[in-house]
Amino acid sequence: MTFPCGSTPFALKGKRVLITGAAGGIGSATARACARLGAELVLTDIRDCSALAEELAPVGAGATAHVCDVRDRAAIDALAEAVGGVDGLVLNAGAIAFDDWDSLEWEDSFHEIIHVNLLAPMQFARAFLPGMRTRGGARIVLVGSVAGWTGGTMSTTGAHYVVSKGGVHAFTRWLARRAAPDVGVNAVAPSATATAMIAGQPSPAVAAQLVPRVASADEIAWPIAFLCSPAASFLSGVVLDINGGAYLR
Repeated sequence: MTFPCGSTPFALKGKRVLITGAAGGIGSATARACARLGAELVLTDIRDCSALAEELAPVGAGATAHVCDVRDRAAIDALAEAVGGVDGLVLNAGAIAFDDWDSLEWEDSFHEIIHVNLLAPMQFARAFLPGMRTRGGARIVLVGSVAGWTGGTMSTTGAHYVVSKGGVHAFTRWLARRAAPDVGVNAVAPSATATAMIAGQPSPAVAAQLVPRVASADEIAWPIAFLCSPAASFLSGVVLDINGGAYLR
């Protein structure tokens, strides 16, 4: 692909981008980034994110909000039917738990984390991919974690979270092969990010990073927006590390 002189390959004007977990820190930051690049937004979360849609509607090309429980396959299928085709699918909704596997309820927690972090993105991709194939240049972006590479940088990181994010990385590569060449599939693998999800959790590894601090949500959002854009047209099956040098490979 060549980009004509005067074109802006990082722009999302004319693109519809659906973001799951849009009410959260990285999700809302990604929505703001994509709106600033001109996207029409479809925002989904288990919580009502209509206020965010109203805020961003005049920034980009419009925004709508939909409540969707990503653990409910029927709700995902109904959302896909209602929304129709999208050019960008950001599978950001996630969950974390800090219970140890010696706890009596750990297996229930395991199934919850695996469902939200791994099975739900699979079900979203299954529901939306057929319609995305006909859009031309559509992109899927998943959200993994540095924990999926390292086994966890926080002392409280649970095995279920690590396994779920390692699974996201593997699924990204599988889906890239399944969706090619019609739809580009990539992921990001952030390190500790300043969101409510990890508030108050110890992360001693941060001090040893090349950039010795936690990331802001914006620092994860803008690379996600890039992966949705035409500028990422030759990236496929990539898990982009955004970790301040916490893990080099």
